[in-house]
Amino acid sequence: MRRGFITIATGKEHYYKIAANLLMSYRFFAKERYPFAIIAEEENEYTKLFDDVVITDESTHSFMDKFLLLKLCPYDETIFFDADSLAYGDLNEYWDFFKDATDFSAIGVNVDRHSKYGTWYNVEDIGKYGENLEYKTRVHAGVCFIRKSDSLNKMYQNCKELSDNYSQLRFHSFSASKDECILGVAMPMNNMKAIHEVPHMMAAYPCLTYLKADILHDRLKYKTDWADMTEKGIWLHWGTIQTYEPLYRFNVECLRYRIKYENHSRPFLKKIYYDYKLRYGILQISFSIKKFITRISRKIKRVPKIDHKT
Repeated sequence: MRRGFITIATGKEHYYKIAANLLMSYRFFAKERYPFAIIAEEENEYTKLFDDVVITDESTHSFMDKFLLLKLCPYDETIFFDADSLAYGDLNEYWDFFKDATDFSAIGVNVDRHSKYGTWYNVEDIGKYGENLEYKTRVHAGVCFIRKSDSLNKMYQNCKELSDNYSQLRFHSFSASKDECILGVAMPMNNMKAIHEVPHMMAAYPCLTYLKADILHDRLKYKTDWADMTEKGIWLHWGTIQTYEPLYRFNVECLRYRIKYENHSRPFLKKIYYDYKLRYGILQISFSIKKFITRISRKIKRVPKIDHKT
């Protein structure tokens, strides 16, 4: 049985760049390297860095591309990470995390079919697809486990059908996260289960109320509205928009610096530059201001929150 990791990059060159950054962070922190693949539309300078390249001509440059994982993964067991994320520790921990997983799984919750909380839909709002569901699922699709099987092939077909009929379905929150909404239906249709979140293994930037991301000193500290402070996380899902921001770019710069001088003495001036706290402090302040504004905006708009404890 062959195991490996995978990510996806299609469309803009930027997506290939950030996928390469993810790969670089994985290899730096991994104590044992598993093969790492990429699903892409073309081969280029970034895809050459990966162990395996899967070229597809089926990309739609949309949420639908993520479902290609269900049929194109080159390994028997695969763990997927969104390209807009970085490792801050050894991602091989995820193999133990998913050791008892169903053929498809992700971090999230499974709730009763009649529950009005914790998922993105009510069974009566998704037509025929909700009639025989025994439970409902909500997952974060930034990290997923995939095991090749007939059940996985069936789930892929279900995802395609749900995507084609998406406009006929009604999701009461996070309807913009179409891939996760569809997985929330397709998973219980195929007896696939989510695995409950372990705080240090996943941080999603939009959900954080506090963040200290300092890859130079192996620090990933964060807090959310529903969980206590996590002192040492291993993976941060930045989100595509945030990969254009200074804090993400600074972390990538620091990672490159560490790799370059890992086994060499660091030049004095560069060491001062990268260890200097002022620049990092300014980036942290900008993050805090942005999150404060976001929280106030949500309160003004009265955007409903999902109960993550459900």
